[in-house]
Amino acid sequence: MKVHVLATCRKPELAPFTELVFKTLRVGFPTYDVVVHINGEASDNCPSLPDLCKGVNAETRLVNTIHHTWIESLLQSESDPFWILDTDVIFYESIEEVGVSDALVGCRIPEWQDEFSGAITRPRLHPSLLYINPTLVRAKLAKFLSVLPDTPFTPPCNFINPLCLPLDGRMYFHDTMSLLYHAIGGRAFTADERDKFFHFNFGSIPDIVLPRLKDAEPMTAARKAVMDNPELGRGAWRAQDEYYASKPALSAKDLPVIPEIKPEDAAVAIKWNSELCCGDRDAMHTTDMWYQFCHGVDDILDTMQDGRPKMSRAQILSVFFKGMLFYNSPFYANNRNLLFPVAIQAHNMYADSVEWEQSPLKRRRAMADVMRTCGNEMFFIIALLKGGEAHMREMSPRIRDRDWLGQHDDQGRPT
Repeated sequence: MKVHVLATCRKPELAPFTELVFKTLRVGFPTYDVVVHINGEASDNCPSLPDLCKGVNAETRLVNTIHHTWIESLLQSESDPFWILDTDVIFYESIEEVGVSDALVGCRIPEWQDEFSGAITRPRLHPSLLYINPTLVRAKLAKFLSVLPDTPFTPPCNFINPLCLPLDGRMYFHDTMSLLYHAIGGRAFTADERDKFFHFNFGSIPDIVLPRLKDAEPMTAARKAVMDNPELGRGAWRAQDEYYASKPALSAKDLPVIPEIKPEDAAVAIKWNSELCCGDRDAMHTTDMWYQFCHGVDDILDTMQDGRPKMSRAQILSVFFKGMLFYNSPFYANNRNLLFPVAIQAHNMYADSVEWEQSPLKRRRAMADVMRTCGNEMFFIIALLKGGEAHMREMSPRIRDRDWLGQHDDQGRPT
């Protein structure tokens, strides 16, 4: 099998990142044939490059290209599976034993808010070290494209090239090979496989990327430490993953989708809760957890954008935590036989409401508008348990009226 390396060196000061992979290349690929594509002025800016290629017994080819165009040309010209490899990589173990049963196999980068591009960067298998089966790629891509009619009005994109595009007022960035990954998928490296190597992100363009980053100084220091002691890169992908996770793309950190409860509203809620539960603190805790759980589920759905919630992970986890607290609260446990069927009924009504709220049938939209307050049924049964039928009947219309007025404008239209 062949390993194709694109050796680019735009400036002499970037030569260490061009030279880096040659120090351990035969650790990663001890037996495979290596082809080094010497790009543009790489030999002038990195004079050691020809000798480094000889040192790993590599075939050399002169090219004048850019990374995504180079990958596209390989996909078009090659028929046998191959690997592509960046020069800013350090190997600790052989990659030749990695399982390669899919069209693409590589390190999966998640979606994140990228400071350099200023956009939400979509997931991909990173092409710094990527296995490609070109025949399988072409077959899978043809199958994917078969849904499109062959007309000038439905042109497909270039699946290899990077692309910046807007969606709902935000900028999204599909970096090189991202669109292909979204079209045909691929297998992500396991943790053990990622331990076999280290990749310097943007090793060939730090002069372009670093000035746009807020934390450039510590990042520069960390990069220098690995260059000075390559062993520090072993397992460092975990820190890189933490970096991505610290910059979530769709998050309440930068999109305040759930407003804070105002103190005056909290005071009113406590008053209502105390009256509903006749001052029983255990019952009040149960109704409070039910309220937060139901509204949290509603928030997840209400804040979804293209099938994904904009809430942060912590907020979503908190919703499930409130659910656990509700189902394990002492008052619920003591009255489970009555309250559990109400929870099931509320869930079913809410599901109908969600399904019908945009229905073309007016009757279904009307029913959905009423059923969306189905969580109140739990409050009515708790009122019955604490104060009897008269208390339930006194609280029920008041709660229904309050919720209707709070969720409709003065024309009776849902808000």
